[in-house]
Amino acid sequence: MQTKRDTHQIITDTILAALENCGPCERPWVGQALTMPVNAVSGHEYRGTNVVMLWVAAQEAGYAENQWATFKQWSEKGARVRKGEKATPVIWFKMLDRKGDDAGADDEDSRHIPCARLSWVFNTAQVDGYQPEKARSPKDNQVFPIGLADALIAATCAKIRHEGARAFYRPSTDEIVLPPRYLFTGTSTSSATEAYYGVALHELTHWTAPRLEREFGKRFGDDAYAAEELVAELGAAFLCARLGVSVEPRADHAKYLASWIKILKDDRKAIITAASKAAEASDYLLAFKGETEARKAT
Repeated sequence: MQTKRDTHQIITDTILAALENCGPCERPWVGQALTMPVNAVSGHEYRGTNVVMLWVAAQEAGYAENQWATFKQWSEKGARVRKGEKATPVIWFKMLDRKGDDAGADDEDSRHIPCARLSWVFNTAQVDGYQPEKARSPKDNQVFPIGLADALIAATCAKIRHEGARAFYRPSTDEIVLPPRYLFTGTSTSSATEAYYGVALHELTHWTAPRLEREFGKRFGDDAYAAEELVAELGAAFLCARLGVSVEPRADHAKYLASWIKILKDDRKAIITAASKAAEASDYLLAFKGETEARKAT
């Protein structure tokens, strides 16, 4: 006879096998990724440490473009750096003439020494009045509206802003930030439409956490963030299926779970708990749709 412990372990092992065999995660919208940063004026690629510096800055800020320039360079192009924007330092070297008896009159190279200098640059996303040559625009929108999903999202009255190149829920301001729809291009396993609504419903599931008093700190400790992400991804999958975004859970849903293998190995009931919390969140959100329909009927 199969025991309850066996059931939990079998489910966990099945999920772990899927996670360990899945490919790398694909971001379903146009973003910085690992595109070489370039100077917006000269077109030259940055090199060495500057590449890493600009990658990190772009990742942290969610910049969608890879073009950078100094305040003066942007001004010369007719663009204006917005007030309050933070610059990113890049290093460059200037050759200085050596003075004194040790200059080495017979050796041309010995008379010059490299001196490190810093410049401060701003990304395209930090300026007004400049349009990148290959920037995507609303006319490139590949996301087609799905009535049921849009109605549900609107019914929640959640505060949602479309800007930048990152998707997240910010508890401190109780708002969701998503990339603009036209930036979504989909992945190898999903259309741009599926990708947009999948991401939107993922963040909306996060939005339910304070409303349902969902906390994992006591049980999962340092892994509480991963547990909440697991709930959000499962909740998005449940909602996508219920709202006709996708007929069945897609393979790329599992790719988000790669960082959660540890908690599933440490706690054989983690997937059961996450699925239960995800179902609770999806039911909570779907209730908004029911309330809206009921008001229309009266």
